[in-house]
This record gives sequence, C-alpha cells and structure tokens, in this order.
Amino acid sequence: MVMETIEVLKKSDLFKGLSDEELQLLADLTKTRKVPKNTLVINESDISSTLFFIKEGRVNVTLANEEGKEVILNSLQEGDHFGELSLLDGEPRSTNIITTQPCQFFILHKEDFFRLLEKNSAIAINTIKYLCGQVRQITKNVESLALMDVYGRLVKLLLKLAIPNESGAMEIKQPLTHREIALRVGSSREMISRILKELEKGDYLKIENKIITIKKRLPLAW
Repeated sequence: MVMETIEVLKKSDLFKGLSDEELQLLADLTKTRKVPKNTLVINESDISSTLFFIKEGRVNVTLANEEGKEVILNSLQEGDHFGELSLLDGEPRSTNIITTQPCQFFILHKEDFFRLLEKNSAIAINTIKYLCGQVRQITKNVESLALMDVYGRLVKLLLKLAIPNESGAMEIKQPLTHREIALRVGSSREMISRILKELEKGDYLKIENKIITIKKRLPLAW
C-alpha cells in the first residue's frame, strides 16, 4: 500500500523532485478513503482542512449560485489533488467536489502537511509554483469567458481534453454528456447539442457512447 501511495504522490505537482525516502515519510502520514459515485466529497463554504490525492476514479470541481445554477470548473482524475487552498489559508472551501466514478483517495491533514513544509523547502517551493500556475489558469479561463463565444469555448475544451488514440485520431476518452459540456463552457445544453450536431453533420466529429473523436481540424467559427 505504501508503494501505491508513493506512486500517486509522485504525480502531484506539489511533490516534484522529492526522493523516494521523503515520499515514503509523506505516504506514512496519509489515510485511505473510498467513496462511491455521485458523492459530494467537499461542499462549498464547508470548514475543513484536508488535502485529497486521487488514487482511483474521477471528480468534478463545481460552483453553484443562489438559484442553483451549476458550472463545472474542472475534472480531476488519478494523480490529481484537491483541497489545498483551505488547507493552506484556513478559509472555507471555495468549490464543490463531486465524484463521477467510484473513487479512492489518499488524505493528508493540515497539521501533518505544515510540519512537512517546515522541514522541506522543496515542498514549500513546489506549493508556491503550483498556486502561481493556478492563478495563471484562472486568468486564462476568465479571458476565455470574456472574449470567446460559446463555439470558441467549446473548441478550446475539446482540444484540451483530446488525446491521440490507437489510430492517431484525437479522442476524448472521458465520456461527456451535452449537459456536462455546457456546464464546463458556461452555455445551455441546447446550444451545445446544436453545435455538436452540426459538427457531426460536417464530418468534423464522431460521437459514440458519449466518446468524442475529432476527425479533422475544427472550423475557426460556427
């Protein structure tokens, strides 16, 4: 189990450059938690101070307004982590975390993490770099929402998620419903459905069992 934990921690931006010995010390401090699909792991505005590392499964990072309208900020999978902001500043949770698959997490508590920061400057430096990267990503997301239309945001999302399959075509292996895509790009499900249908008609995309394959370069505008 310790070796499995170390392999997961190695994938985290927070712990780049740490030796196996240092990672083992870290792994010894973690606890394991299994959570079923469609479970609210973290609720926005909750007070808690735990850092989660994903060993198995996938989660969505979401926000909702007072009317209950939801937007998906990100999807996280094996090797990713979440919960670092409240762990570092002690403020309430800023987002919701919901499992979209059965998940297994390694959990690190605030007191243990802060002891590691005091003893290991590499972890502190990696944490600062990670937070700077998050700020840059947020800036890009705001720019996208402000300057791109729905089609532009959709294309940006598809290209971000797509990876080459066995035949070399770009494929989004993560099954996505039209509703999930709409929540990710800040649009209505109906608008996303219309755009995707037109892209399929033009033979730009193929969608089977919610798996999207990009067959050729997507048009610049729709």
